[in-house]
Amino acid sequence: MGGRFKTALQAILTAVLAFSVLLIPLGREANAKSLASNASDDAWMWGTTFMGSSTTGLNVYGAQDKKAYLKFTVSGAGTITDAILKVKCVTGGTATVGAYAGTGNNSWTESNLAWNNRPDVGSLLDSKSTTFVAGTVYSFHVGSLLSANGTYSIILKSTSGDEVVFSSKEGSSAPQLIVSDGTTPVSSEGPSLAGYTLYRDYSFGTSRNVNSLTSLANSFNAYGIAGTTVINHEWQRYQPINANNHVLTANTLDLTALANLGGVYDGGISSGQIATKETFYPSDGKTYIFQLRAKIPNGTGTWPAFWLYSPGGTGTTASEIDIFEFFNSPTQNQYDWTGYDHGSGVGDNYYNIMTNQWVWHPGTDFSADYHLYTLVWKEGEIQKWVDGTLVKGTNFNWFGPAPQVLIDLAIGGDPNSNPTTSTFPAKFSLDYFRVYVKN
Repeated sequence: MGGRFKTALQAILTAVLAFSVLLIPLGREANAKSLASNASDDAWMWGTTFMGSSTTGLNVYGAQDKKAYLKFTVSGAGTITDAILKVKCVTGGTATVGAYAGTGNNSWTESNLAWNNRPDVGSLLDSKSTTFVAGTVYSFHVGSLLSANGTYSIILKSTSGDEVVFSSKEGSSAPQLIVSDGTTPVSSEGPSLAGYTLYRDYSFGTSRNVNSLTSLANSFNAYGIAGTTVINHEWQRYQPINANNHVLTANTLDLTALANLGGVYDGGISSGQIATKETFYPSDGKTYIFQLRAKIPNGTGTWPAFWLYSPGGTGTTASEIDIFEFFNSPTQNQYDWTGYDHGSGVGDNYYNIMTNQWVWHPGTDFSADYHLYTLVWKEGEIQKWVDGTLVKGTNFNWFGPAPQVLIDLAIGGDPNSNPTTSTFPAKFSLDYFRVYVKN
């Protein structure tokens, strides 16, 4: 993470295995198990006034009765067990926005929507009370509206806060409805999982499938190649799996840092890390998706990370994929996602919305709630997602042994701030870690 092993491993670097790959753009696919449909019609109204069909934005504002109307036609899905509405924000604001069932009329079109044929606002399907950020895709669970193929209307309505504008189908990103028959999971965020098989499902918590420290130890090693060695001037020493640094609640695993190895100084901190016992590499045409749903800490000097690195041995190189890191330093904090890549195989970014070379700063406090962090990896190419937003796509070749996946809470270190007494206890809460594969 952040090149933390570069110096430590320079003495054992060996010849790099060179290979070439055919670079093929990663696609969003759909099949009979999980179908994605763009809105067939969308428009918005200001009270009883129709605001036009070719507008690129859908305005939602409770104080002025601005509502967005969306219509979808679903076919070929069989029995529907779940559905997600995905909309992209183009003008942000702090608001409570709900997705409501449209009832009474589904024959309207975006060219004839009027006060006397618009769908009525039915039951609330899902809502979000947040600061909506331009460029971010938001998801609403609308499965209770759908049970079979057909035509459905959904209304976006605000009950408080600022005016928010979402993209229409004529805009930068069409509203999308994703439905599943239950055989293939439907992702509420991130890339489509259609065509993928759930390969590993680690849902943490005493009420879930990783429900004890024994179960955790059966699935993960306590730490990766560094073990308990303090590197990069970090202050923590990772510990074997134990009840203090690997805290299981009913629905989470909390990797916890404590000042219990002598106090708040370099080496005086204990913390938790987990590393997969197996390694991964997308050979033979495979594509992997790695997803972690987690809530990061925000204390000074905390350094939570989700990353891939070689477990060591012959052929180990500096190849590294940081799916995310969050520093808490004078220049970066819990608002600044970092997803840097390392090694001689790093190529150009073919897609990038990062704020600068190092961070993406969407204005979101990532420590305030859980977020979904995703890596899509096929030979020659990686994509990094945060919730429903593709942040970066990079041409990338991995050199050396196949990597393991590591999740950890480091403290201090380069280029982080030093922690203070108020930093502890620091908690990095993991909801689930899942791996999907497509052959």
